[in-house]
Amino acid sequence: MLKKLFSLDTGTTKRVFGLDVMRAIAILIVVDAHASVALGKYYNGAFWHHLLPDGVELFFVLSGFLIGGILIRSYEKKGRFDRDLLLNFWTRRWFRTLPNYYLVLGGLILFALVRSWRSGLLPVLPDGGVLAKYFVFIQNFASPTPGFFPETWSLAIEEWSYITLPLLLWIMHTLLSAQWSRQRIVLLTILSIIIGTNLYRLFIAIQIPIAEGELEFRGIVLTRLDAISYGVLGAYVRHYFPAYWTNESLRRRLFILGLILTVLTALSASILMLGFYANAGIIPAYTFYKRTIYFLVIGLSMTLWLPFMDGWRTAPDSLVRSGIARAITHISLISYSMYLLNLTPIMINFIERIPTTSSTIGWAKVGLFWVLVLILSTLLYKFFEKPVTELRERLSAKEPTQLIEQRAEGKSQRV
Repeated sequence: MLKKLFSLDTGTTKRVFGLDVMRAIAILIVVDAHASVALGKYYNGAFWHHLLPDGVELFFVLSGFLIGGILIRSYEKKGRFDRDLLLNFWTRRWFRTLPNYYLVLGGLILFALVRSWRSGLLPVLPDGGVLAKYFVFIQNFASPTPGFFPETWSLAIEEWSYITLPLLLWIMHTLLSAQWSRQRIVLLTILSIIIGTNLYRLFIAIQIPIAEGELEFRGIVLTRLDAISYGVLGAYVRHYFPAYWTNESLRRRLFILGLILTVLTALSASILMLGFYANAGIIPAYTFYKRTIYFLVIGLSMTLWLPFMDGWRTAPDSLVRSGIARAITHISLISYSMYLLNLTPIMINFIERIPTTSSTIGWAKVGLFWVLVLILSTLLYKFFEKPVTELRERLSAKEPTQLIEQRAEGKSQRV
């Protein structure tokens, strides 16, 4: 009975296994980072942690690749970019992200109010004006996220990217479609966002003294509008240059290069390296790097993973037999629920209320944290996220898919 309760029928789900691996890696890195909070002063760190990429940046690239591909295919199939295409795109994106988010946000607000009322404590929620920002994703639009539900900084960046990318593409199409091909318009749109955001960060980085630190650019919408555009650039190459995308030798070389660059970039920005920078007297240079090109480098390095991972269509038999493939697909499916539940709802509001009096207690808290995250995320996905997402099929037009292998061979494209 329990097996049926938590089963997601992953074996019958049609998915790209390599992209599931990327998504699973991303969420496991994020949750692992938050799990260390349970150890408190008993956390000693681990060298391999400094080699791990930023899981959120990996999510950005993967999200950009997937939604960018959808947007490009929709644009090419219709032959124009109009209001109907835009509204359908937004409807499908927001049915995927907003219901789960508002459910968890509402639950946190209710929990905070009840806790404050029962204990007689002072209110633990931000004031109404600040709280209202969370409902329209401007809690970190131009400044860092307040302390309440802080992990939503990355979701706000994604949501604003879903707004700005298609809007800019619509504007570009309106202005240039008479003279330019759709391919050129798509490329100009992507590069405008990437170049524009990088120039904006550079301008601010030059204007504000280095002594004021990294300026928390990582979690501010205006300084991270390029975050998903690197993945969109990957979708552009996949759609318009399928012969290169499906070249096995090129895929492997790009993946190895991307993996090396990602690890080196992660190490270059890790706490481990700060002591070396201080001893070498280059902390100012490091700070400027983190304000500016770090985000460009990490985004492009992870984008190099995409051809190989997109080409990894099915899991090897050994992973299927061992159950690992099923576990990876399961984690990939519940990754959004894991993202919403792991830090504030589970770690901050529950796990951290248990005193960490020893290393043993700390590790027990870590184990309990993982169990709760996996169980509650599975239930949230199965009984709320999935049904609500499926509802959009009745309220919006299905978006086109493609078989890239057929395009590469000059055969008919399935849309």
